[in-house]
Amino acid sequence: MDFWNEEKIKEALPEAKLYNFPPNWSANGLVIWHENIPERSIVLARRKGEDKGVTTNYLTKILDKTAAILCTDSTEFFKYNKPIIEIKTGSNFAITDCARYIRKSFSGKVCAVTGSSGKTTTTQLLYNILSDKHKVSANLNKANTTWGIAWNMTCFDIDADYWVVETSLGGGMARNAAITKPNYAIITNIAPVHLAQGMTLEDIAETKSKIFNNMQEGDCAIIFKEAAYFDILKNAAEYKNLKIITFGESNDSNIRIISSDANEFIINGKTYKLDTQPIAKHILLDMAAALAIAIEENIPIEEALNTLKKFSLIEGRGASETLKLGEKCITLIDESYNANPLSMKAAIEGFGKLYKDKNKILILGDMAQCGPNSPLYHKEISTPVREIQPKKVILCGNDIKNLYDEIKEEFNTIYFQTVDELNQNITDLLDDNDYIMVKSSHSSELYKTVEVIKKAGC
Repeated sequence: MDFWNEEKIKEALPEAKLYNFPPNWSANGLVIWHENIPERSIVLARRKGEDKGVTTNYLTKILDKTAAILCTDSTEFFKYNKPIIEIKTGSNFAITDCARYIRKSFSGKVCAVTGSSGKTTTTQLLYNILSDKHKVSANLNKANTTWGIAWNMTCFDIDADYWVVETSLGGGMARNAAITKPNYAIITNIAPVHLAQGMTLEDIAETKSKIFNNMQEGDCAIIFKEAAYFDILKNAAEYKNLKIITFGESNDSNIRIISSDANEFIINGKTYKLDTQPIAKHILLDMAAALAIAIEENIPIEEALNTLKKFSLIEGRGASETLKLGEKCITLIDESYNANPLSMKAAIEGFGKLYKDKNKILILGDMAQCGPNSPLYHKEISTPVREIQPKKVILCGNDIKNLYDEIKEEFNTIYFQTVDELNQNITDLLDDNDYIMVKSSHSSELYKTVEVIKKAGC
């Protein structure tokens, strides 16, 4: 999809200087990272002292895919014999200006997904449903900060029917809303994560609600009915005269899930069964949020449910794998990408539901950026742990020590202060027919433990 040409570059970046542009030049979009770049990309080059873009070492390796080089000083890059776009205002502005420009040109619908957890899964679910019959672009690479959203958007298909955009608080929710200008906005939940000094859960709700800032009257807000400070989210949507659709377990949710032994949705008074296989409650909630948009877009519910039945959980967010460790056969559930008090509780409960009668092993690490109440939040994880009655609990990190102190007399509980210490011992702590779930914030680095177990297995 070569949307970009010389004229559009000049309109998007009117102060830029362009060099070496041949006749009929075109490009796919802007990229700021060297991995998996599309053919005919505009590559943001990172000079010494800059914090975004592709370094010179990597740039030389991807020149065959480079349609133009975007930089802040052209003199360093003429030697590559590529068209050059020289900017003076800084790469951050160029990235977002290009995203704003292509958004103005897009005539389809934009679906934004935010929340404290479940964003990536909901984005993938919605993408799967919509792309069954339509052309869809999405930032499935999990680049969900302002800069990740912006460069992804510059590469989206201008002729698509839908863009699905996962957006975090990174870079600022108001800024992300101004770039995406969504027609649909999903808020999956509100949890104590990314709490800056003095910030409260109420502040998180206020900040997340800014996703509605650039929506138009009649656009649609899809909100988790049991979200903390739901009224703040609802009031913000009402202020913009948005249509509000709720999902959750409450009887008055527009899309209600039933998550006991059944996997059901109640929509407009009618019950729809998804599958007889156990599905974690937080995944059913993500499915309900995606279903809301499918229903609004007149996609038959049965068709959407058939798509949901085929969904496979994402690496780092619940994907499972059976491995052989010598004579031992184990099942590894990878939830290591991120964690907060809400997602940790949901993952543990889901693990218990899926593997009710199995030998359950929990490997848990710190939940980062929980603010001054972090010790309490870690201690409160004892509640879902008790509910699922694991065979063994393995803990690693500083804050998770609070959970260790809470449960060490009740369960076979082992504590490591560092990931390196854990990884040196992990395979010896696992037995035949164990089902192991690994969950922590990414910064806690338990994804390395997942890698160690996988490397040891086959």
